Amino acid sequence: MAVSQASIIQSLENLVSDLNQNEFIFSFLDAYGFPKSTITRLRKEGDSRNVAENGDIGLRKQLYFRALAQSEDLNAQLEALCDSSVVARNDIRFVLVTDFKNLLAVDLKAQERLDIEIQELDKNYAFFLPLAGYEKAVMYSEHPADLKASEKMGQLFDLIRERNELTNNEDIHALNVFLTRLLFCFYAEDTGIFEEGQFSYALESYTKEDGSDLDQFFSDLFTVLDLEENAAERKKMPAHFQSFKYVNGDLFSADEPIPEFSRKARRILLDCARLNWSEINPDIFGSMFQAVIDEEQRGNLGQHYTSVSNIMKVIQPLFLDDLYAELEKAKGNEKKLKALLVRLQNLSIFDPACGSGNFLIIAYKELRRLEMQIIDALNAASQQTVMYYSGIKLSQFYGIEIDDFACEIATLSLWLAEHQMNTEFKAKFGYAEAALPLKDGGNVVCGNSLRLDWEEVCPPVDEQGEEREVYICGNPPFLGSGGRSKEQNEDMDSVFSGFKSFGMLDFVACWFWKAAQYIQDKQAQFALVATNSICQGEQVAILWPRILEKNLAIRFAYPTFAWKNQAKQNAAVHVVVIGVANSTDIQEKTLFRVGKDEVTFKVEAKNISPYLLEGGDTLVSSRGKPICQASEMVYGNKPVDGGHLLLTTAEKDQLLVSEPQAAKWIKRLLGAQEFINGKERWCLWLVDATKEEVEAMPLVQQRVEAVRATRLASRDAGARKLAERPHQFRDLKNPSSYILVPRVSSERRPYVPIGFLSADVISSDANQMIPNATLYEFGILTSEMHNDWMRTVAGRLKSDYRYSATLVYNTFPWPDVTEPKRKHIESLAEEILLIREDYPDKTLAQLYDPDTMPEPLLQAHKNLDRAVEALYREKPSRDASERLEHLFARYEKLIAAEKEQALAKKKKGSKS
Repeated sequence: MAVSQASIIQSLENLVSDLNQNEFIFSFLDAYGFPKSTITRLRKEGDSRNVAENGDIGLRKQLYFRALAQSEDLNAQLEALCDSSVVARNDIRFVLVTDFKNLLAVDLKAQERLDIEIQELDKNYAFFLPLAGYEKAVMYSEHPADLKASEKMGQLFDLIRERNELTNNEDIHALNVFLTRLLFCFYAEDTGIFEEGQFSYALESYTKEDGSDLDQFFSDLFTVLDLEENAAERKKMPAHFQSFKYVNGDLFSADEPIPEFSRKARRILLDCARLNWSEINPDIFGSMFQAVIDEEQRGNLGQHYTSVSNIMKVIQPLFLDDLYAELEKAKGNEKKLKALLVRLQNLSIFDPACGSGNFLIIAYKELRRLEMQIIDALNAASQQTVMYYSGIKLSQFYGIEIDDFACEIATLSLWLAEHQMNTEFKAKFGYAEAALPLKDGGNVVCGNSLRLDWEEVCPPVDEQGEEREVYICGNPPFLGSGGRSKEQNEDMDSVFSGFKSFGMLDFVACWFWKAAQYIQDKQAQFALVATNSICQGEQVAILWPRILEKNLAIRFAYPTFAWKNQAKQNAAVHVVVIGVANSTDIQEKTLFRVGKDEVTFKVEAKNISPYLLEGGDTLVSSRGKPICQASEMVYGNKPVDGGHLLLTTAEKDQLLVSEPQAAKWIKRLLGAQEFINGKERWCLWLVDATKEEVEAMPLVQQRVEAVRATRLASRDAGARKLAERPHQFRDLKNPSSYILVPRVSSERRPYVPIGFLSADVISSDANQMIPNATLYEFGILTSEMHNDWMRTVAGRLKSDYRYSATLVYNTFPWPDVTEPKRKHIESLAEEILLIREDYPDKTLAQLYDPDTMPEPLLQAHKNLDRAVEALYREKPSRDASERLEHLFARYEKLIAAEKEQALAKKKKGSKS
């Protein structure tokens, strides 16, 4: 059945635009490419090809179709067919019913339902694509029910939005509350909080099919769920409402408006209720509802969901590992085990950017599981079984979230996680606290985390004035220095009040600074996920000295790794995890490294620097001259010409037709883009041109005068002064040869592309230049050692590396080298240049793209990498972190030696 999707759409458009009820199913089958012979046989009454009954049309393993009158109940007919023996016996995939106004269908294999007006059939063609041989892709999720629930809730949300005004904050909040309550009811009847099927049965049995009384049904249900068992008002209500137990927890206490429902919305509501919600973990709820509300994200549920393994990277070294270590030490000692239980009951977990509560939920679950192991150990130590109930309360968990709906979901999810853990507790010990009424929920506050006082949200001392054990954790928003809103910039002004400069910091740095202020001199620690750029480049010198000055230190860290989620098309962001504590509270420091296949290994460190390397806290600062004996690096040439001295290839050719004598003064101009991407641009390089020579070229003279006018009109005094020499660039650097280093390069490239250029090519200020450089310098600068250094200390332009002479080149700790080794490096560097010449049709962007880099070029670089690293150390490094640790150790020695020399020189000067 080879048929294109475009032809299916066209055929269905024709079908619904000129609807013929008698021909509908045959035209439908024809649209999906069924053979003409099959359709002909189906037309004949009594043909064996038709497996259906009572005038319906059915094809074994394919579909079953029934046409109905508009007075008949489509939904009832569809359900009856799905449960019928004829459908089961013939292994039918799709069941369709229609009254030619509406069409309902079920995909029995994928367990999906379609409910549309028949005129929308062409827009929903994809539902039936398996009939044409296109099997549906199954999206990955930890639990298959997650996506199904998300899709159903998305359909329900759309139908609610059709009939209800959602134009102001009050309306949206009311809908948020309703959906949260609805989710509780779905979950409650599948997990033993309600009686099994209690909610679904009441919904189906005591509401009208047109959905007109659903708002009253929910109003009564939510009222009774908030009434205690002996309340007089409860006893006045119908028996089917009285049978629902009192819930408490303020979940149903507020009197919020309830949306209106249509017939179709009621059907979808029932579909949602029939799902098995016990298969869905509470920690997915926030992500599920994010996908429900944002239509573009439906079907890509995983991108909102932070995986449990990633959350564990934060909370395990922050507090779980230490608590498990305490358990091992306490085994066999009842007193110590009971003290550990008390400790668990008194610590606080605080996520100041909690979203829908994933970190709090997983932390709660893990602490409950640890508690169960402690109870096991207590029973073993006492050699008897004692009934210990859980002492861990949701009130120990604190969060701040700016989004109203996320707050509602976080609180609900914590309740449901509590029930889930009570169920685990009962399965293990045979008893547990009653599911209802609910206890107090987590302390999740709706507000701006950067404006709230964290100590008011999560007090570091208890009511008796005793210091609490507090752990701050989470995954705050990732935003670079660009793209922030006005409000976010104002938030940063507030958070970093007193900082001289903070504009280059990523937004996530706000949470680090507030967390540092919170934990100082308290029994508290924090561990946060961040963009790796807060441990690179200029940001390190801005943020980390202020944190470390508070007598804090990095206790553990995960250097850069991919923070993956479960989206099918996973665009992983590269992050770090950093755990910080008061220096006096740190027993050991640990670096975790994520290797191939997500394998993590840990390294004990004497100290972890702000660059997340083992080493001192010395920060790399910009400097005017190289720290080692090295050639000077300078900016390329800035025109300051308004573009009048610059030419495209077409403009150059046109100028030469009119003024061929201008050829002497035209040179190729390379910015970073032209150099890397092989683009052509040209300039008038009139450095040595006399006034008479310029005036002899009228078109050139016009451009020169335009430059003069541009510079005179500038507000910049320096630019106005340049009007005295309008025929020249601001800079006049044109060495006989030089190394060109682009100032901006993609983060994807393993090596920043650099090159040798001659005086025939002018470098713009988009590049750095090393005049009259050697092959040795080229070899060092293009090596892995230098590129690792650059990636760590360079600034960023968006996600791209921004190469700086003062911060990267001048700070780089060059190796000591003998003449034979220098010659060896030069020969390997030359080999790279020769191999690049073997690919004249490829740009540097193509040659250094990690996906298309030619193998000979890659191998030549690897050979050079090994040789350069051997200048620093005999044993090859395991990874970039080891190389950087060596480079930073050398940098610290060079800085210390420089300071000693300066001090000696000062002493000598004072004596003289």
